[in-house]
Amino acid sequence: MSKMRLAYPILLVSEMLKVSSSGFYAWLERPLSEWAREEMRLEVEIKAAHRRTRQTYGAE
Repeated sequence: MSKMRLAYPILLVSEMLKVSSSGFYAWLERPLSEWAREEMRLEVEIKAAHRRTRQTYGAE
């Protein structure tokens, strides 16, 4: 996200989306939801399985 901030300043984007920049910064400080944490865990697990199977997909 930090790379995007250089190309798209928060003030400009918040004006375009009609939201407050303070609301954006408050959102950044919120902890990840249970769903988001589970998604991240699954992504790591799936990538590890893909590497373990020599990057194959499906039944062999």
